[in-house]
Amino acid sequence: MSEQKLLKLTVSKVDAPVFDGDVLSVHVPGAEGEMEVLADHEALISPLKSGVLTINKAGEEKVKMEIEGGILEISNNHATVLI
Repeated sequence: MSEQKLLKLTVSKVDAPVFDGDVLSVHVPGAEGEMEVLADHEALISPLKSGVLTINKAGEEKVKMEIEGGILEISNNHATVLI
């Protein structure tokens, strides 16, 4: 069985970190539509609208959180969500 590739994810508020770890994917409410980010995604910066951010961690239940908008940046297999 091959090992699944992981993506480094950081979710932060202005005053505190919310999540930091390796994930299989993250699903975000992009301003132009829903997006799912996987390992080795192309570099991207996108505004986010209010909705549900879903973190898919390997072997664990998905973590869901309501967000009021923010910014997504992807670079070098690291996704950063500022909310």
